[in-house]
Amino acid sequence: MGETLESLPDRPLRQQEVTGLNHADAFELVVPVDREEAVEADTREPVVVTEQLILGTDDWVKGLVYDDGWLAVASVAIDDPDEERFDAMRDCEAAIVEYERPGERADAGGDGS
Repeated sequence: MGETLESLPDRPLRQQEVTGLNHADAFELVVPVDREEAVEADTREPVVVTEQLILGTDDWVKGLVYDDGWLAVASVAIDDPDEERFDAMRDCEAAIVEYERPGERADAGGDGS
């Protein structure tokens, strides 16, 4: 998996890049968990990006988050993709949500202002 993370650009992925990964032979599925509208730094053109991904092969599903670099926050090995992939994707999505939640809890626990 280290090779996979190292091959991703050091920034959130553009929607076109996610689509390209879905067509790559290396993965059976690539699902963006979130999508955000942004502006391309060089061209100032609008672009859709994602900072949360689920990647899957026939052997594993991984949840990735971009946080000053791509980080695998969950990894689930699967033996039977037809039977286990959906549950593995759900577990990875839950891990992504949990990874993002601590900052929200810290903000909510402030002085009430």
